[in-house]
Amino acid sequence: MKKLLFLIVAVVFAASSAFAQVNYSTVDQLGLDNTANVIQVGWYNNSDVDQMGMWNDAAVDQDGYFNMSDINQWMMGNSAMVTQFGVLNVSYVDQMGLFNAAYVDQMGLHNISRILQMGMMNFADVSQYGWFNMSYITQYDFLNSAAVMQMGLANLSVITQANHNNVAMVDQFGMFNQSDIVQFGAISNATVWQMGESNYSNILQMLPIFSSATVLQDGYRNNSDIYQRRGAYNSAYVTQHGMYNMARINQIRGELNSATIVQHYMNNRARERQVDGYANLALIHQNGFLNRASTYQRGGEYNNAYIYQDGDFNWARAVQMAGDNNMSTTHQFGVRNRAFVEQINESDGVVDVTQEGYRNFADVTQRGGDGDMATIDQFGTDQMAYISQIDGANNVATVTQQGHFNLGIVDQIGGDGNEATISQAKVGNFAFVGQFGGGDSDAFITQDGWLNRGWVFQFDQTGSLAEITQDGDYNVGVIGQMGGVNNIARILQTGENNTALTYQWGDNNDSFVEQIGNDHFGQVIQDGNDNFAKTQQGNVGTSFSTGP
Repeated sequence: MKKLLFLIVAVVFAASSAFAQVNYSTVDQLGLDNTANVIQVGWYNNSDVDQMGMWNDAAVDQDGYFNMSDINQWMMGNSAMVTQFGVLNVSYVDQMGLFNAAYVDQMGLHNISRILQMGMMNFADVSQYGWFNMSYITQYDFLNSAAVMQMGLANLSVITQANHNNVAMVDQFGMFNQSDIVQFGAISNATVWQMGESNYSNILQMLPIFSSATVLQDGYRNNSDIYQRRGAYNSAYVTQHGMYNMARINQIRGELNSATIVQHYMNNRARERQVDGYANLALIHQNGFLNRASTYQRGGEYNNAYIYQDGDFNWARAVQMAGDNNMSTTHQFGVRNRAFVEQINESDGVVDVTQEGYRNFADVTQRGGDGDMATIDQFGTDQMAYISQIDGANNVATVTQQGHFNLGIVDQIGGDGNEATISQAKVGNFAFVGQFGGGDSDAFITQDGWLNRGWVFQFDQTGSLAEITQDGDYNVGVIGQMGGVNNIARILQTGENNTALTYQWGDNNDSFVEQIGNDHFGQVIQDGNDNFAKTQQGNVGTSFSTGP
């Protein structure tokens, strides 16, 4: 009787202990040579393995509490391995096809992984360490590969792959980071690396081939969006360090195009768009706060656009459409500078803008020409420069400003091989050069002082020269050359409140006006051919050379 009582007590104790742990495992196999291995240590772990087909392999290792694993394998040669350590981790693996492989490693609290593979020889690897991380991988077709690493709190990764030979890699460290990757192309790569809190990345690859997209985010609430549609060998790269930065890259069709955005610090915005085209390159680098930058390149070949911003509240935009070998470079250093560049149907056009200081403004337009070059350099505050080159060829325009509140304008309409240069220093100077038609003519305005005014107009001039030099304050110089060849007009002003006017019609005219001192007025009008005029004005005590 004592032995029977002891036996009953032992059985009840064993039964109660088994019921307290309540691990649950089911394995259903239908087919040939399927393999399933399940290990459960802890309480209330749940595993379900369903295999239908042949040569499928499943392994589950659970250590902890309330972990759940569900594996479904259909057809042939699929492999799934799930390892769970912790509490309330959840894993779903569904494989339908041939020789797909899935690996899940979870450690922590209530991490969730869902893998769906429908096709052949797809590969998925998920590693989750932390709390409440979520990973969703869906793979169709064949030879796609996806890998996810999550370490932290409540990170989310979603990967969807179709077609073949796509590769997606996501690394998330921190909390509340989110990554979405969709790959519907072939032989393309997508890589996301996130560290910090609440960063967001979206990569959409629609039917490209041999394309790549890379996102690196370090900080708080950075946002990146990359869209690649069709095309081949295109690449997009985004790096964000800081807070509230936003980057967007669109690449549509085209081949061998490259787009890069690099952002440091806070609230910077950058956008790049490339449509069609071949081997175009766009680069935006922002370092500071609240900078805005945008590039747009459509068609053409070898177009390059670079924007570098170092400072705060700077704005830059570059647009290049349907040209060949165009190049645009914008450098901004300081605060509240603005730069706009457009090249439309321009071939071999080059634009270079450099701004250093506060609230400078530069605007360049080149349309329908060939080989035009424009350069703007601004150093100081509140300066403005405009260059327009329209429907010409091989024209060159340069504006250089040092100081404050200077304004320089160059208009080159038509023409071939004309050159215009404006150089301004100190405060409040104004210079305008207009070259309309003609060819191989030069115009120069140099101002050093306060509130000088200079105008040059060249209409249908060939091989002509117009030059104004102002050193002083409140001087006015005007040169007009209309319908001629090989004309020369020069104005040299040193002092204050001088006014010089020169107008030429005809060919081979030559005019020189020199003013030294204050309050002089000089005017030269030449209408005809082969005329020569020399005017020199000075205050008491001034001496001039008597040569021609």
